[in-house]
Amino acid sequence: MAGEMTGREFIIGVRKATAWHTPLACAAGHGILILSDGVKVSIASEPDDSAGQPWIQEADAGLQTVAGNLEAYMRYEGFDTILALLMGTAGAPTRVDLTAAYANSYLLASKIDGLFATLAMKKLTSAVWEFPSVKINSIKISGEMNKPLKISIGLIGDKLDRASSVNTTTTIATITVPDAKNRIFMDKNTVFRMNDQSAIALADGDKIYPSSFELTFSRPMDSEPVAGQDGVDEPADNGFPVSTLMLKFPRYNEANNAFFSDWEAYTSKKIDITFTGATIEDTNKYLFRIVAPHLKIEDPEAPMSGPGKIPMSMKCTLMGASAAPAGMTALTAPLKIDVVNTRTTDPLA
Repeated sequence: MAGEMTGREFIIGVRKATAWHTPLACAAGHGILILSDGVKVSIASEPDDSAGQPWIQEADAGLQTVAGNLEAYMRYEGFDTILALLMGTAGAPTRVDLTAAYANSYLLASKIDGLFATLAMKKLTSAVWEFPSVKINSIKISGEMNKPLKISIGLIGDKLDRASSVNTTTTIATITVPDAKNRIFMDKNTVFRMNDQSAIALADGDKIYPSSFELTFSRPMDSEPVAGQDGVDEPADNGFPVSTLMLKFPRYNEANNAFFSDWEAYTSKKIDITFTGATIEDTNKYLFRIVAPHLKIEDPEAPMSGPGKIPMSMKCTLMGASAAPAGMTALTAPLKIDVVNTRTTDPLA
């Protein structure tokens, strides 16, 4: 039983790195709290199946692959580096009203070459699992009414090192979490607004009232091993990014019946989703906002399954905009994330 741990003692750190294959030590402020670790490491077996032998007697270790997901509750602060590494553009936060609140926006870049992190986990009292370089290539953020949001973080890594001299049991003990409180809830303060892309800026009259949602954004990538180095090379784009938004409504009614008309006419829409949390200082509160300047409604449904209420749901595909719509200055990429929290430094610095 010596050295065993439970999830209560588990430690994980994520730190922006600077050179692929070169780990950096995770320390104070680099910790995150997660629900599950779905990062899987596989080593291919390369058997010697040459003729002239009664059966295969030898095999060699082939390519090691690292990929999977981290699942966590979404928080107003703590996932900034992960979001920025996927989105591609951040910057120094702006202080709000000379208080402890700081605002930032994470914008989509067309490429995220050179943006990756070191991931370190403590799973045994005497051992640290280090992934020197991981590329964040997807997220899924989901929520339902009166429950905390969840985030699933997809990644591709170069290799696993269980004997690193960089992230050790000593260094990993210094990891701290920026904020162990302030989970993002979908509640009465959450505001969804949607109207036609060609219409005026979003306002109170454009509110919609879903009971749950799921936002996904992924960058298709491939990674290849190359001679002269361990692990795979830095993953690179292998197709167009894909983003979708699923919305579910408790009842099919006249308000959301209009979405069927939008679907039939293939009308372009725009949307923002705003989550507001506790007060930071004065009147400034934690904020997390998703903004999309162009989406198309696909596959709306209102299935009847018995004598009870008839629900309604729809999938939306997020796309780039040829020009920024009203109220979304300069935004032509499919997605933007605005935050207000207490982080004072650029997550990509």
